[in-house]
Amino acid sequence: MSRVDDLMTFARRPPWPGLGDLLGGDAYRFRFALRPGRAGWLGSGDGDEDTLRRRRALLDDVGTLPWTPAADAAWERVEASLEPALRWHGQGHRSAIDRARRVSGGWAPDFILLRWMGDAWRMVGGAVCFPSGWDPMEKLGGTVADIHGPVPTLNEDLGARIDRFLGGLREGGAFERDNWGMAATGELDLHPRRGMPRITGRETAGELWFRLEEQAFLGLGDGMILFLIHVRTWRLDEFLDATGCREGLCRMLASMTPEIAAYKGLSGLRARILDGTGPWSGP
Repeated sequence: MSRVDDLMTFARRPPWPGLGDLLGGDAYRFRFALRPGRAGWLGSGDGDEDTLRRRRALLDDVGTLPWTPAADAAWERVEASLEPALRWHGQGHRSAIDRARRVSGGWAPDFILLRWMGDAWRMVGGAVCFPSGWDPMEKLGGTVADIHGPVPTLNEDLGARIDRFLGGLREGGAFERDNWGMAATGELDLHPRRGMPRITGRETAGELWFRLEEQAFLGLGDGMILFLIHVRTWRLDEFLDATGCREGLCRMLASMTPEIAAYKGLSGLRARILDGTGPWSGP
């Protein structure tokens, strides 16, 4: 289990030893491991003020959100559950999209609104300031399968299970999972438009970053779901020292298929692990 307490907070913190569980197992595979959700996702959660300033600057720069009319009712359900101090940010704004944008400037996690639209769950709106290499506008209106479409084998391996889970998530239900990746920068915003540097495989452990996405699914009722994503980054050498999972990370990289490694931007690093010249060593 990677979580460290029973309350979700968004304050900065060093990597904790339990995060090494993400790199457990004999080989890399997509996992949809869920656990009961913590309290605190719908509050300010001691969000880091520097990160919140960056969120507000991004939201002001973009000026709008990926949004459809079907998101209005879902956002109203979310607003009813937010802590008052967080809901306050949207007061005085008439439209749901304007209120959502204002709240997003004071709320650390990104969010996506999903609705059951006849035959599939679709993304109807959201505020994603810190995407991990994807464009939220391109996914608007798409199904969950469409959103995951570029991920090699994910839909084949987990698509049916994800659909069953979403369909069974009741109003007030909350579940969490974690997703991990790596990057050549500690920047939170990896939107494709920024052209951020990608991993070449020549970097040292001090030049790479471990990227954690803490994710939560909250049932809103009437075929509506709130999906939350909170991103943390740590320099890779710091992460490895804290978790003691050098061997596990090497095993995950070595056992990735070439297609998955390419999708995650890890082909060069995988090659170095396979030929024994990776940027770290030891168990």
